[in-house]
Amino acid sequence: MEFYRPPTLQGVLDALGCVHRALRAWKFYPPRHPSRKAGIRQAHAAMLSMLDGNDLSLNSGRKCFSFPDGEVLKDTTHISASLSYEFFIRRIQKITFLHDLNEEDLLDFLRILTLPFEVVQKSGGVDKLMEEHGVRTIWVNEYDLSSINGRRQEREAGGKTPQTVEEVESGVDLEWVDDLEQPADTLDDLNSNDELLAILGRLSSTLDEDLYLLAVRQAITCSDTFKSRNDLAALSPLVELLAEHASDADRGEGLRNHARFGLEQLALGDALLAYLLDHTESPDALSHEAMLAVLSAAGPSGINLAIAKMGSTENLAVRKELISLLVGLGAPAVPVILTMMQDKRWYIVRNLCAILGDIGRPEAVPDLLACLKHTDIRVCKESIRSLAKIGGRDAESAIIAVLHGNNSALFSQVIVSLGGMKSRKALAELMYVVCSSDMLLKNLALKLDALGAIAMIGDRQAVPILTKILASRHILARSRWDQLKIAIAGCLARLGDVRALPILKKKASGSGELGRACAEAVETIEHMRGEQYGGA
Repeated sequence: MEFYRPPTLQGVLDALGCVHRALRAWKFYPPRHPSRKAGIRQAHAAMLSMLDGNDLSLNSGRKCFSFPDGEVLKDTTHISASLSYEFFIRRIQKITFLHDLNEEDLLDFLRILTLPFEVVQKSGGVDKLMEEHGVRTIWVNEYDLSSINGRRQEREAGGKTPQTVEEVESGVDLEWVDDLEQPADTLDDLNSNDELLAILGRLSSTLDEDLYLLAVRQAITCSDTFKSRNDLAALSPLVELLAEHASDADRGEGLRNHARFGLEQLALGDALLAYLLDHTESPDALSHEAMLAVLSAAGPSGINLAIAKMGSTENLAVRKELISLLVGLGAPAVPVILTMMQDKRWYIVRNLCAILGDIGRPEAVPDLLACLKHTDIRVCKESIRSLAKIGGRDAESAIIAVLHGNNSALFSQVIVSLGGMKSRKALAELMYVVCSSDMLLKNLALKLDALGAIAMIGDRQAVPILTKILASRHILARSRWDQLKIAIAGCLARLGDVRALPILKKKASGSGELGRACAEAVETIEHMRGEQYGGA
Protein backbone atom coordinates (compact mmCIF):
# COMPACT_ATOMS: atom_id res chain seq x y z
CA MET A 1 0.00 0.00 0.00
CA GLU A 2 1.39 3.37 -1.02
CA PHE A 3 0.88 6.27 1.35
CA TYR A 4 2.25 9.75 1.95
CA ARG A 5 5.10 10.04 4.45
CA PRO A 6 5.94 13.70 5.23
CA PRO A 7 9.63 14.63 4.85
CA THR A 8 10.11 15.12 8.59
CA LEU A 9 8.53 13.23 11.46
CA GLN A 10 8.70 16.34 13.62
CA GLY A 11 6.53 18.19 11.14
CA VAL A 12 3.76 15.62 11.61
CA LEU A 13 4.11 15.72 15.40
CA ASP A 14 4.01 19.53 15.46
CA ALA A 15 0.85 19.64 13.34
CA LEU A 16 -0.88 16.97 15.45
CA GLY A 17 0.18 18.88 18.54
CA CYS A 18 -1.58 21.97 17.20
CA VAL A 19 -4.73 19.91 16.62
CA HIS A 20 -4.57 18.62 20.19
CA ARG A 21 -4.18 22.12 21.58
CA ALA A 22 -7.18 23.25 19.53
CA LEU A 23 -9.21 20.35 20.93
CA ARG A 24 -8.28 21.35 24.48
CA ALA A 25 -9.24 24.96 23.76
CA TRP A 26 -12.72 23.89 22.61
CA LYS A 27 -13.06 21.62 25.63
CA PHE A 28 -11.95 24.05 28.31
CA TYR A 29 -12.75 27.59 27.14
CA PRO A 30 -16.27 29.06 27.11
CA PRO A 31 -17.95 30.14 23.84
CA ARG A 32 -16.46 33.17 22.11
CA HIS A 33 -13.21 32.92 24.04
CA PRO A 34 -10.47 34.09 21.62
CA SER A 35 -8.36 30.97 22.23
CA ARG A 36 -11.00 28.81 20.56
CA LYS A 37 -10.88 30.62 17.22
CA ALA A 38 -7.11 31.07 17.38
CA GLY A 39 -6.58 27.40 18.20
CA ILE A 40 -8.62 26.03 15.29
CA ARG A 41 -7.02 28.43 12.80
CA GLN A 42 -3.50 27.61 13.94
CA ALA A 43 -4.26 23.90 13.79
CA HIS A 44 -5.73 24.20 10.29
CA ALA A 45 -2.73 26.18 9.02
CA ALA A 46 -0.29 23.71 10.58
CA MET A 47 -2.07 20.72 9.05
CA LEU A 48 -2.21 22.27 5.56
CA SER A 49 1.48 23.10 5.74
CA MET A 50 2.34 19.57 6.81
CA LEU A 51 0.09 17.94 4.17
CA ASP A 52 1.72 20.04 1.45
CA GLY A 53 -0.87 18.96 -1.12
CA ASN A 54 -0.90 15.29 -0.07
CA ASP A 55 -3.41 12.99 1.62
CA LEU A 56 -2.19 11.66 5.00
CA SER A 57 -3.40 8.42 6.60
CA LEU A 58 -2.52 7.38 10.15
CA ASN A 59 -3.32 4.61 12.60
CA SER A 60 -4.42 5.83 16.03
CA GLY A 61 -3.76 3.65 19.07
CA ARG A 62 -3.98 3.99 22.80
CA LYS A 63 -0.45 5.32 23.12
CA CYS A 64 0.60 6.76 19.77
CA PHE A 65 -0.02 7.36 16.09
CA SER A 66 1.65 5.25 13.43
CA PHE A 67 1.89 5.19 9.65
CA PRO A 68 -0.15 2.57 7.75
CA ASP A 69 2.94 0.33 7.53
CA GLY A 70 3.16 0.25 11.33
CA GLU A 71 6.04 2.70 11.87
CA VAL A 72 5.36 4.48 15.16
CA LEU A 73 5.46 8.27 15.42
CA LYS A 74 7.65 8.55 18.50
CA ASP A 75 6.78 11.70 20.44
CA THR A 76 8.84 12.48 23.54
CA THR A 77 6.43 15.28 24.50
CA HIS A 78 3.42 12.89 24.51
CA ILE A 79 1.23 15.66 23.03
CA SER A 80 0.34 13.75 19.88
CA ALA A 81 -0.04 10.61 22.01
CA SER A 82 -2.78 12.38 23.97
CA LEU A 83 -4.60 13.16 20.73
CA SER A 84 -4.25 9.56 19.56
CA TYR A 85 -5.73 8.45 22.87
CA GLU A 86 -8.72 10.76 22.34
CA PHE A 87 -9.30 9.00 19.01
CA PHE A 88 -8.76 5.55 20.51
CA ILE A 89 -11.41 5.84 23.21
CA ARG A 90 -13.91 6.93 20.54
CA ARG A 91 -13.13 3.85 18.41
CA ILE A 92 -11.22 5.76 15.75
CA GLN A 93 -8.53 3.31 14.67
CA LYS A 94 -7.64 5.00 11.38
CA ILE A 95 -7.86 8.56 10.17
CA THR A 96 -7.25 10.17 6.79
CA PHE A 97 -6.75 13.90 6.26
CA LEU A 98 -7.24 14.91 2.62
CA HIS A 99 -4.91 17.35 0.88
CA ASP A 100 -7.52 20.13 0.76
CA LEU A 101 -8.47 19.87 4.43
CA ASN A 102 -10.78 22.76 5.24
CA GLU A 103 -11.19 24.59 8.51
CA GLU A 104 -14.91 23.86 8.92
CA ASP A 105 -14.33 20.10 8.66
CA LEU A 106 -11.52 20.20 11.23
CA LEU A 107 -13.65 22.27 13.60
CA ASP A 108 -16.66 19.96 13.31
CA PHE A 109 -14.48 16.91 13.87
CA LEU A 110 -12.96 18.39 17.02
CA ARG A 111 -16.37 19.44 18.33
CA ILE A 112 -17.58 15.86 17.94
CA LEU A 113 -14.60 14.75 20.02
CA THR A 114 -15.76 17.01 22.86
CA LEU A 115 -19.10 15.19 23.13
CA PRO A 116 -19.70 12.47 25.76
CA PHE A 117 -18.97 8.99 24.45
CA GLU A 118 -22.50 7.66 24.97
CA VAL A 119 -23.99 10.60 23.06
CA VAL A 120 -21.75 9.84 20.12
CA GLN A 121 -22.51 6.11 20.25
CA LYS A 122 -26.27 6.64 20.40
CA SER A 123 -25.99 9.00 17.43
CA GLY A 124 -24.35 6.29 15.34
CA GLY A 125 -20.68 6.94 16.05
CA VAL A 126 -18.16 9.54 14.94
CA ASP A 127 -18.36 8.56 11.25
CA LYS A 128 -22.15 8.85 11.22
CA LEU A 129 -22.08 12.32 12.78
CA MET A 130 -19.43 13.48 10.33
CA GLU A 131 -21.59 12.24 7.48
CA GLU A 132 -24.66 14.05 8.79
CA HIS A 133 -22.71 17.29 9.16
CA GLY A 134 -21.18 17.06 5.68
CA VAL A 135 -17.53 16.66 6.71
CA ARG A 136 -15.70 15.69 3.53
CA THR A 137 -11.93 16.24 4.01
CA ILE A 138 -11.49 14.07 7.13
CA TRP A 139 -12.36 10.36 7.14
CA VAL A 140 -12.24 7.95 10.06
CA ASN A 141 -11.56 4.22 9.89
CA GLU A 142 -10.93 4.41 6.15
CA TYR A 143 -7.71 4.36 4.10
CA ASP A 144 -8.98 3.46 0.62
CA LEU A 145 -8.75 6.75 -1.30
CA SER A 146 -10.87 5.49 -4.17
CA SER A 147 -13.66 4.65 -1.74
CA ILE A 148 -13.17 7.97 0.07
CA ASN A 149 -13.36 9.96 -3.18
CA GLY A 150 -16.58 8.17 -4.21
CA ARG A 151 -18.20 8.80 -0.83
CA ARG A 152 -16.99 12.39 -0.89
CA GLN A 153 -18.80 13.05 -4.18
CA GLU A 154 -22.02 11.67 -2.71
CA ARG A 155 -21.59 13.78 0.41
CA GLU A 156 -20.91 16.97 -1.55
CA ALA A 157 -23.94 16.28 -3.73
CA GLY A 158 -26.07 16.35 -0.60
CA GLY A 159 -25.20 20.00 -0.09
CA LYS A 160 -24.66 19.78 3.67
CA THR A 161 -21.56 21.53 5.02
CA PRO A 162 -20.29 22.09 8.57
CA GLN A 163 -20.64 25.47 10.24
CA THR A 164 -17.83 28.00 10.18
CA VAL A 165 -16.12 29.07 13.36
CA GLU A 166 -17.93 32.44 13.13
CA GLU A 167 -21.32 30.71 12.92
CA VAL A 168 -20.52 28.46 15.85
CA GLU A 169 -19.27 31.28 18.04
CA SER A 170 -22.25 33.47 17.20
CA GLY A 171 -24.64 30.85 18.59
CA VAL A 172 -26.06 29.64 15.28
CA ASP A 173 -25.05 26.08 16.23
CA LEU A 174 -27.91 25.44 18.68
CA GLU A 175 -29.53 22.89 16.35
CA TRP A 176 -26.24 21.04 16.03
CA VAL A 177 -26.13 20.65 19.83
CA ASP A 178 -29.83 19.97 20.37
CA ASP A 179 -29.83 17.19 17.80
CA LEU A 180 -27.16 15.41 19.82
CA GLU A 181 -28.50 15.88 23.34
CA GLN A 182 -29.28 12.50 24.85
CA PRO A 183 -29.78 11.36 28.44
CA ALA A 184 -26.28 10.68 29.74
CA ASP A 185 -27.00 9.64 33.31
CA THR A 186 -27.36 5.92 32.80
CA LEU A 187 -25.11 3.16 31.50
CA ASP A 188 -27.50 0.29 32.13
CA ASP A 189 -27.93 -0.61 28.46
CA LEU A 190 -24.20 -0.99 27.83
CA ASN A 191 -22.04 -4.07 28.29
CA SER A 192 -18.95 -3.71 30.49
CA ASN A 193 -16.61 -2.83 27.60
CA ASP A 194 -18.92 -0.18 26.22
CA GLU A 195 -19.63 1.04 29.73
CA LEU A 196 -15.92 1.57 30.35
CA LEU A 197 -15.54 3.42 27.04
CA ALA A 198 -18.52 5.59 27.93
CA ILE A 199 -16.99 6.43 31.30
CA LEU A 200 -13.69 7.28 29.62
CA GLY A 201 -15.57 9.65 27.35
CA ARG A 202 -17.23 11.32 30.33
CA LEU A 203 -13.96 11.69 32.19
CA SER A 204 -12.38 13.23 29.10
CA SER A 205 -15.13 15.75 28.47
CA THR A 206 -16.43 16.95 31.84
CA LEU A 207 -14.96 19.82 33.86
CA ASP A 208 -17.65 19.75 36.55
CA GLU A 209 -16.11 18.40 39.75
CA ASP A 210 -19.25 16.62 40.96
CA LEU A 211 -19.89 14.96 37.60
CA TYR A 212 -16.22 14.02 37.33
CA LEU A 213 -16.23 12.39 40.78
CA LEU A 214 -19.40 10.51 39.82
CA ALA A 215 -17.67 9.22 36.69
CA VAL A 216 -14.62 8.21 38.74
CA ARG A 217 -16.81 6.21 41.12
CA GLN A 218 -18.56 4.58 38.15
CA ALA A 219 -15.14 3.71 36.74
CA ILE A 220 -14.07 2.08 40.00
CA THR A 221 -17.26 0.01 40.11
CA CYS A 222 -16.86 -0.93 36.47
CA SER A 223 -13.23 -1.93 37.04
CA ASP A 224 -14.31 -4.57 39.57
CA THR A 225 -16.00 -6.45 36.72
CA PHE A 226 -12.77 -6.59 34.75
CA LYS A 227 -10.75 -7.53 37.83
CA SER A 228 -13.13 -10.36 38.66
CA ARG A 229 -12.58 -11.93 35.25
CA ASN A 230 -8.86 -11.11 35.25
CA ASP A 231 -9.22 -8.89 32.17
CA LEU A 232 -6.75 -6.36 33.53
CA ALA A 233 -5.45 -5.17 30.17
CA ALA A 234 -8.77 -3.47 29.55
CA LEU A 235 -8.15 -1.15 32.50
CA SER A 236 -4.94 0.32 31.11
CA PRO A 237 -6.73 3.16 29.24
CA LEU A 238 -8.52 4.13 32.45
CA VAL A 239 -5.26 4.23 34.42
CA GLU A 240 -3.59 6.23 31.64
CA LEU A 241 -6.41 8.78 31.54
CA LEU A 242 -6.61 9.27 35.31
CA ALA A 243 -2.84 9.63 35.49
CA GLU A 244 -2.93 12.31 32.79
CA HIS A 245 -5.70 14.19 34.58
CA ALA A 246 -3.97 13.91 37.96
CA SER A 247 -1.05 15.96 36.62
CA ASP A 248 -2.98 18.32 34.33
CA ALA A 249 -2.75 21.82 35.84
CA ASP A 250 -5.49 23.06 33.47
CA ARG A 251 -8.05 20.88 35.21
CA GLY A 252 -7.86 22.50 38.62
CA GLU A 253 -6.97 21.04 42.01
CA GLY A 254 -10.41 19.51 42.60
CA LEU A 255 -10.41 17.44 39.42
CA ARG A 256 -6.79 16.44 39.97
CA ASN A 257 -7.60 15.20 43.48
CA HIS A 258 -10.54 13.18 42.14
CA ALA A 259 -8.25 11.60 39.53
CA ARG A 260 -5.72 10.70 42.25
CA PHE A 261 -8.53 9.19 44.30
CA GLY A 262 -9.47 7.05 41.30
CA LEU A 263 -5.89 5.82 40.93
CA GLU A 264 -5.70 4.96 44.63
CA GLN A 265 -8.87 2.92 44.40
CA LEU A 266 -7.76 1.11 41.26
CA ALA A 267 -4.46 0.23 42.92
CA LEU A 268 -6.11 -1.39 45.96
CA GLY A 269 -5.07 -5.01 46.09
CA ASP A 270 -2.03 -6.19 44.20
CA ALA A 271 -3.65 -7.74 41.13
CA LEU A 272 -3.80 -4.73 38.79
CA LEU A 273 -0.48 -3.24 39.86
CA ALA A 274 1.23 -6.63 39.58
CA TYR A 275 -0.15 -6.98 36.05
CA LEU A 276 1.04 -3.50 35.07
CA LEU A 277 4.52 -4.14 36.51
CA ASP A 278 4.69 -7.46 34.65
CA HIS A 279 3.96 -5.72 31.35
CA THR A 280 6.24 -2.68 31.45
CA GLU A 281 7.94 -3.86 28.24
CA SER A 282 4.88 -5.07 26.34
CA PRO A 283 3.58 -3.11 23.32
CA ASP A 284 0.47 -2.01 25.25
CA ALA A 285 2.37 -1.02 28.41
CA LEU A 286 1.44 2.11 30.31
CA SER A 287 3.49 5.21 29.69
CA HIS A 288 6.27 5.84 32.20
CA GLU A 289 4.33 8.79 33.61
CA ALA A 290 1.15 6.77 34.13
CA MET A 291 3.06 3.90 35.70
CA LEU A 292 4.71 6.35 38.07
CA ALA A 293 1.34 7.84 39.01
CA VAL A 294 -0.30 4.52 39.82
CA LEU A 295 2.78 3.32 41.72
CA SER A 296 2.70 6.50 43.77
CA ALA A 297 -1.01 6.02 44.44
CA ALA A 298 -0.40 2.45 45.62
CA GLY A 299 1.93 3.67 48.39
CA PRO A 300 4.25 1.34 50.37
CA SER A 301 2.60 -1.84 49.10
CA GLY A 302 3.23 -0.75 45.52
CA ILE A 303 6.85 0.06 46.27
CA ASN A 304 7.35 -3.36 47.88
CA LEU A 305 5.77 -4.98 44.83
CA ALA A 306 8.05 -3.07 42.45
CA ILE A 307 11.14 -4.06 44.45
CA ALA A 308 10.04 -7.69 44.49
CA LYS A 309 9.52 -7.59 40.72
CA MET A 310 12.94 -5.98 40.30
CA GLY A 311 14.47 -8.93 42.13
CA SER A 312 12.60 -11.62 40.23
CA THR A 313 12.85 -10.46 36.63
CA GLU A 314 15.68 -11.53 34.37
CA ASN A 315 14.78 -8.90 31.78
CA LEU A 316 17.37 -6.10 32.01
CA ALA A 317 15.08 -3.55 30.32
CA VAL A 318 12.28 -4.28 32.80
CA ARG A 319 14.70 -4.00 35.71
CA LYS A 320 15.95 -0.63 34.47
CA GLU A 321 12.38 0.64 34.09
CA LEU A 322 11.51 -0.47 37.63
CA ILE A 323 14.61 1.25 39.00
CA SER A 324 13.69 4.39 37.08
CA LEU A 325 10.17 4.28 38.54
CA LEU A 326 11.42 3.88 42.10
CA VAL A 327 13.84 6.77 41.62
CA GLY A 328 10.99 8.82 40.15
CA LEU A 329 8.95 8.32 43.32
CA GLY A 330 11.61 10.24 45.20
CA ALA A 331 11.53 10.78 48.97
CA PRO A 332 8.31 8.77 49.65
CA ALA A 333 10.10 5.62 48.47
CA VAL A 334 13.08 5.99 50.82
CA PRO A 335 11.53 4.67 54.09
CA VAL A 336 10.27 1.54 52.34
CA ILE A 337 13.61 0.94 50.60
CA LEU A 338 15.52 1.31 53.87
CA THR A 339 13.49 -1.50 55.44
CA MET A 340 14.72 -3.82 52.69
CA MET A 341 18.45 -3.07 52.88
CA GLN A 342 19.06 -6.28 54.86
CA ASP A 343 17.96 -8.46 51.95
CA LYS A 344 20.19 -11.51 51.56
CA ARG A 345 20.48 -11.09 47.79
CA TRP A 346 23.50 -8.92 46.98
CA TYR A 347 22.06 -7.70 43.67
CA ILE A 348 18.90 -6.44 45.35
CA VAL A 349 20.93 -4.49 47.91
CA ARG A 350 23.17 -3.11 45.15
CA ASN A 351 20.19 -1.89 43.15
CA LEU A 352 18.61 -0.36 46.26
CA CYS A 353 21.90 1.45 46.98
CA ALA A 354 21.87 2.86 43.46
CA ILE A 355 18.24 3.98 43.81
CA LEU A 356 18.96 5.71 47.13
CA GLY A 357 21.89 7.53 45.56
CA ASP A 358 19.80 8.76 42.64
CA ILE A 359 17.02 9.92 44.98
CA GLY A 360 19.66 11.74 47.01
CA ARG A 361 18.03 11.93 50.44
CA PRO A 362 20.45 12.38 53.41
CA GLU A 363 18.43 10.03 55.63
CA ALA A 364 19.76 7.16 53.50
CA VAL A 365 23.39 7.85 54.49
CA PRO A 366 23.52 5.62 57.64
CA ASP A 367 22.28 2.55 55.74
CA LEU A 368 24.67 3.25 52.87
CA LEU A 369 27.54 3.56 55.35
CA ALA A 370 26.60 0.14 56.71
CA CYS A 371 26.80 -1.25 53.16
CA LEU A 372 30.49 -0.31 53.01
CA LYS A 373 31.02 -3.44 55.11
CA HIS A 374 28.91 -5.70 52.89
CA THR A 375 30.45 -9.05 52.02
CA ASP A 376 30.00 -8.45 48.26
CA ILE A 377 32.39 -5.93 46.74
CA ARG A 378 29.80 -4.84 44.18
CA VAL A 379 27.49 -3.64 46.93
CA CYS A 380 30.36 -1.75 48.58
CA LYS A 381 31.22 0.03 45.31
CA GLU A 382 27.60 0.99 44.70
CA SER A 383 27.27 2.36 48.22
CA ILE A 384 30.36 4.52 47.63
CA ARG A 385 28.87 5.89 44.40
CA SER A 386 25.59 6.65 46.13
CA LEU A 387 27.24 8.31 49.13
CA ALA A 388 29.12 10.54 46.70
CA LYS A 389 25.87 11.48 44.93
CA ILE A 390 24.18 12.39 48.22
CA GLY A 391 27.22 14.23 49.56
CA GLY A 392 27.54 15.89 52.94
CA ARG A 393 30.25 15.74 55.60
CA ASP A 394 29.37 12.29 56.92
CA ALA A 395 29.37 10.74 53.47
CA GLU A 396 32.60 12.50 52.48
CA SER A 397 34.43 11.45 55.66
CA ALA A 398 33.25 7.87 55.33
CA ILE A 399 34.44 7.60 51.73
CA ILE A 400 37.86 9.05 52.61
CA ALA A 401 38.14 6.61 55.51
CA VAL A 402 37.94 3.70 53.08
CA LEU A 403 41.34 4.76 51.72
CA HIS A 404 42.78 4.12 55.17
CA GLY A 405 41.42 0.59 55.21
CA ASN A 406 42.77 -2.66 53.80
CA ASN A 407 40.26 -3.25 51.02
CA SER A 408 42.32 -2.05 48.07
CA ALA A 409 39.67 -3.30 45.64
CA LEU A 410 37.57 -0.28 46.64
CA PHE A 411 40.31 2.36 46.29
CA SER A 412 39.71 3.11 42.61
CA GLN A 413 35.97 3.67 43.14
CA VAL A 414 36.69 5.81 46.21
CA ILE A 415 39.12 8.01 44.30
CA VAL A 416 36.76 8.49 41.34
CA SER A 417 33.89 9.32 43.70
CA LEU A 418 35.95 11.85 45.66
CA GLY A 419 36.84 13.54 42.38
CA GLY A 420 33.19 13.67 41.43
CA MET A 421 32.41 15.24 44.81
CA LYS A 422 35.21 17.80 44.27
CA SER A 423 36.35 16.93 47.77
CA ARG A 424 39.10 19.35 48.83
CA LYS A 425 39.16 17.47 52.12
CA ALA A 426 40.51 14.45 50.22
CA LEU A 427 43.36 16.30 48.49
CA ALA A 428 46.03 15.17 50.98
CA GLU A 429 45.01 11.51 50.64
CA LEU A 430 44.94 11.76 46.85
CA MET A 431 48.37 13.38 46.75
CA TYR A 432 49.63 10.62 49.03
CA VAL A 433 48.45 8.06 46.47
CA VAL A 434 50.25 9.92 43.66
CA CYS A 435 53.48 10.39 45.63
CA SER A 436 53.66 7.07 47.47
CA SER A 437 56.93 5.21 46.94
CA ASP A 438 56.56 2.86 43.99
CA MET A 439 59.67 2.82 41.80
CA LEU A 440 58.24 0.26 39.39
CA LEU A 441 54.81 1.93 39.41
CA LYS A 442 52.91 -1.26 40.17
CA ASN A 443 50.03 0.96 41.30
CA LEU A 444 50.06 3.09 38.14
CA ALA A 445 46.33 2.71 37.50
CA LEU A 446 45.50 3.98 40.99
CA LYS A 447 47.85 6.94 40.59
CA LEU A 448 46.21 7.82 37.27
CA ASP A 449 42.78 7.72 38.95
CA ALA A 450 44.09 10.01 41.69
CA LEU A 451 45.41 12.51 39.15
CA GLY A 452 42.06 12.55 37.41
CA ALA A 453 40.33 13.22 40.74
CA ILE A 454 42.77 16.02 41.62
CA ALA A 455 42.04 17.65 38.26
CA MET A 456 38.29 17.46 38.93
CA ILE A 457 38.72 18.95 42.41
CA GLY A 458 40.71 21.82 40.89
CA ASP A 459 42.85 22.63 43.95
CA ARG A 460 46.12 24.25 42.82
CA GLN A 461 47.88 23.34 46.05
CA ALA A 462 48.89 20.17 44.23
CA VAL A 463 50.86 22.02 41.52
CA PRO A 464 54.33 22.32 43.19
CA ILE A 465 54.50 18.62 44.02
CA LEU A 466 53.22 17.57 40.60
CA THR A 467 55.76 19.73 38.78
CA LYS A 468 58.49 18.20 40.91
CA ILE A 469 57.45 14.69 39.86
CA LEU A 470 57.26 15.82 36.23
CA ALA A 471 60.83 17.14 36.42
CA SER A 472 62.24 13.96 37.99
CA ARG A 473 64.19 11.36 36.03
CA HIS A 474 63.74 7.61 36.16
CA ILE A 475 65.61 4.71 34.67
CA LEU A 476 63.48 1.79 35.80
CA ALA A 477 60.00 1.24 34.30
CA ARG A 478 60.55 4.26 32.05
CA SER A 479 57.48 3.74 29.84
CA ARG A 480 55.23 3.53 32.91
CA TRP A 481 56.78 6.71 34.31
CA ASP A 482 56.09 8.37 30.97
CA GLN A 483 52.43 7.36 31.28
CA LEU A 484 52.30 8.89 34.76
CA LYS A 485 53.96 12.12 33.58
CA ILE A 486 51.60 12.39 30.62
CA ALA A 487 48.71 12.18 33.10
CA ILE A 488 50.43 14.81 35.30
CA ALA A 489 50.69 17.13 32.28
CA GLY A 490 46.99 16.68 31.63
CA CYS A 491 46.18 17.35 35.28
CA LEU A 492 48.33 20.51 35.31
CA ALA A 493 46.57 21.71 32.15
CA ARG A 494 43.19 21.38 33.84
CA LEU A 495 44.43 23.10 36.99
CA GLY A 496 45.60 26.01 34.82
CA ASP A 497 48.35 27.28 37.15
CA VAL A 498 51.07 29.34 35.43
CA ARG A 499 53.63 28.02 37.94
CA ALA A 500 53.64 24.81 35.92
CA LEU A 501 54.66 26.53 32.66
CA PRO A 502 58.47 26.42 33.05
CA ILE A 503 58.73 22.65 33.46
CA LEU A 504 55.98 22.03 30.93
CA LYS A 505 57.78 24.14 28.31
CA LYS A 506 61.01 22.34 29.03
CA LYS A 507 59.40 18.93 28.61
CA ALA A 508 57.49 20.14 25.54
CA SER A 509 60.77 20.44 23.67
CA GLY A 510 61.27 16.69 23.94
CA SER A 511 59.98 14.12 21.50
CA GLY A 512 57.36 11.47 21.88
CA GLU A 513 53.95 11.43 23.48
CA LEU A 514 55.13 13.11 26.68
CA GLY A 515 56.48 16.08 24.72
CA ARG A 516 53.19 16.46 22.86
CA ALA A 517 51.18 16.23 26.09
CA CYS A 518 53.29 18.95 27.70
CA ALA A 519 53.00 21.17 24.62
CA GLU A 520 49.22 20.82 24.71
CA ALA A 521 49.23 21.64 28.43
CA VAL A 522 51.27 24.79 27.78
CA GLU A 523 48.82 25.88 25.09
CA THR A 524 45.84 25.21 27.38
CA ILE A 525 47.26 27.16 30.33
CA GLU A 526 48.31 30.12 28.19
CA HIS A 527 44.88 30.17 26.57
CA MET A 528 43.24 30.18 30.01
CA ARG A 529 45.58 32.96 31.13
CA GLY A 530 44.68 34.97 28.03
CA GLU A 531 40.98 34.60 28.74
CA GLN A 532 41.48 35.74 32.32
CA TYR A 533 43.49 38.75 31.19
CA GLY A 534 40.93 39.61 28.55
CA GLY A 535 38.12 39.42 31.07
CA ALA A 536 39.92 41.58 33.64
